[in-house]
Amino acid sequence: MKKSSLSVQSVMFTLVFGISLACAPICLAQNPSDTPAAKAPTATPTTAPAATPAAPTTTPTAAPAATPTTAPDMDSAEPQDQMAPPPNAPMNVPPEFKAPAPSTTWSADEKSALAVAQATAIVKSFPARYSAIPALEETMIIRSPQFQGQDQKVQLLATKSGDAKVIMPGITLTRLNDQVYVEMDGRPKYAQIKQAGTAVKALGEVMGGKLPLPTLILLGGDSADVAAAMTLGQNPDMFPSGFRAGVDGKPDQILMIDPQGTEVVAFIDPKTGLLASIDMSLTNPQFPPGLRLPMSVTFERKVYDAGLPTPIAFDPAGRKMTDTLDSLDQPFDVGDAAPDFILQTLDGGKITLADLKGKVVVLDFWATWCKPCMMALPLLDTFAKWANESGKPIAVYGVNVMEKVDKQVPNAREKMVGDFWKGKAFSFPTLIDFDEQVGKDYKLTGIPFTVVITPNGKIAAIHMGFDEKSVENLKKDVEAALATKG
Repeated sequence: MKKSSLSVQSVMFTLVFGISLACAPICLAQNPSDTPAAKAPTATPTTAPAATPAAPTTTPTAAPAATPTTAPDMDSAEPQDQMAPPPNAPMNVPPEFKAPAPSTTWSADEKSALAVAQATAIVKSFPARYSAIPALEETMIIRSPQFQGQDQKVQLLATKSGDAKVIMPGITLTRLNDQVYVEMDGRPKYAQIKQAGTAVKALGEVMGGKLPLPTLILLGGDSADVAAAMTLGQNPDMFPSGFRAGVDGKPDQILMIDPQGTEVVAFIDPKTGLLASIDMSLTNPQFPPGLRLPMSVTFERKVYDAGLPTPIAFDPAGRKMTDTLDSLDQPFDVGDAAPDFILQTLDGGKITLADLKGKVVVLDFWATWCKPCMMALPLLDTFAKWANESGKPIAVYGVNVMEKVDKQVPNAREKMVGDFWKGKAFSFPTLIDFDEQVGKDYKLTGIPFTVVITPNGKIAAIHMGFDEKSVENLKKDVEAALATKG
């Protein structure tokens, strides 16, 4: 069974951690009309997942953006990678990322050996407490300055039998018996994959990693997973380091610290003994001095003794079933009709797909702010030169999308894109998707996005994300497309 590509985990970890995915080979789709907001530092904490290696380019690696980052203000034609500060430049750390470590407010008694023993006993009790729950409904609310005031929410339904449903922006996961169903918004199909084990292990195996859902992890009943649950499934090296008793019905608190300085304060519901909330202060030695990434997670849940009011179910609703996430991730299947388009050239002309009938068409969607696009375009240029020298009927075009420009300035986008393209001196032309309609028609969820179209207008291949082998892969794709009949 093939596990998840980068795309699905990108959605989940962007949703939960809100960190920069600059290390990933794809930029998530963005609304170019959004106003840029102040950005948090983009250094990645050790508790966050490492970047997944780029998948083969025949496997799409993008997903609907759960928490899309905002495109930088593009008043100039300079791509983002050319605007980065020098490596040794000091980082301007916003005040909200300079908060002291939580442990600095804990007394010596609260961090004594006795307090640590109390905290350890509570932590050890979690697997038994959670695994005994007959059924629950829960909303996990995630807050961080990096979310710019927008709470992120994940819904969980789970039963002791191992059935579960996880609902987050863009993705819904359902576990019924030994079957896992994966749905992605905007996809007219779903994935159905057989996977045994507890809900957390089955879903994690299908998705390619431990899900960042503390309650689901603890429902698995594995004591080895408790520490990781405190950091949304990412850091197993958290150790109980203090206990603070609640007063007047307020939650008890457990302090946990890892060797690199990340700290977590877990608040325990006095009535149920379950986690009420978690406050995280993430750091690592690579951060500038004093930088800590704050994040809080609150759990709103209902526990049922006689099962869920509405049993967990999955409705295929007439959609096509696939048995791999790779196929689910693709917006089109090979052989589907490619959406027609009308796109403007830099000199004001128009190009349509109908104009290109009889040729293999390669469209590469890109933006000046997208770092993976900046890596991919030179390789596409190499391919375009090969295509031209081959003498075969192959048309290669860039398609500029998702740019933020001042719409009050006449021809601002044409000038910005034109200046950029002229400066790069690529051997193939670029088109501009002014109203973003073509991007919508091709169901863009991330860029770079490259589609190969047969001479009779059918989808031949789709590639999402940067891949260093793209030149050879595209050569194979167009040769296969040229050989198609009908």
